Amino acid sequence: MMYLFLFIIFILIAIIVFQNIKINKISGALIEITNGNFNERIKFRDYNKSVKLLIINLNRLIDKFQEVVSLNKQYEEDRKKMISNISHDLRTPLTSMLGYIEMLQTDTSLSLNEKKEYLEVIENKGETLRNLIDEFFKLSKIDSDDIKLEIKKIDITEVIRQCLISFLKDFESKEINPVIEIPEKEIYIDADEKSILRILQNIISNSLKYGNSGKVIGISLKENKDKITIEIWDKGKGIKKEDLPYIFKRLYTVEQSRNSNLKGSGIGLTIVKKLVEKHNGSVEVESKPYEKTTFKVTLLKKLSNV
Repeated sequence: MMYLFLFIIFILIAIIVFQNIKINKISGALIEITNGNFNERIKFRDYNKSVKLLIINLNRLIDKFQEVVSLNKQYEEDRKKMISNISHDLRTPLTSMLGYIEMLQTDTSLSLNEKKEYLEVIENKGETLRNLIDEFFKLSKIDSDDIKLEIKKIDITEVIRQCLISFLKDFESKEINPVIEIPEKEIYIDADEKSILRILQNIISNSLKYGNSGKVIGISLKENKDKITIEIWDKGKGIKKEDLPYIFKRLYTVEQSRNSNLKGSGIGLTIVKKLVEKHNGSVEVESKPYEKTTFKVTLLKKLSNV
């Protein structure tokens, strides 16, 4: 009887020691993770069912935590890039403006035509600055959900025509041939008119900036029972396949794939995507360099919950 009692005591001690070893292994893995080794995971083989389930859930929690850490790191990189972009985009036209203003003030030999030319440059640079600041504020308002959509029935064909009229001078100056395929009939959709204009303007501006070498920009409108689709395309250098998944990402620019001399804030297409999504729509892009680059915006005709 005494031997049986001692044997039971021995077994209990062995179980406690064995369990402590397991707990120590789990604790060791968690310490590694808290010290920054987010690739560490708790391994298990001979644990009982309850402990295995606990470890599985702990590893899932660590996976989620690693995702959060990765997103925070990306956010910090984006924030630094945004500051750099803002500094560059605002400083460049501002420096140019100040240079021309100084020449107007100090160079007495300038003719009236030269002065007029310099003033036009200053005006254009000032307009560029205003547009940049407007873009940054627009994105900030969208991000903070501080933008209220005024949803009403609008004639999308008329909105597109008005938008195209505003770009006529740009088409002429860049010798762009616009190909317009819009139905003559009225097509009504539920939308915020200002947002739709901004979507169209940003995409057309993008095509003018990066696709003008193709000398043609097209815009078409198609409808079906409950949706409309707007396509805006150009035949410029296009977008590389590896860039396509990131084209709407905040601050992502594709100058490397199009033209290294073109610098942009990288938020115009981000604004497009966010505004389209606020209308419960979708936006896609397809590109075959030097053949056709197409932005396709799909919107619902009727909105119930916006």
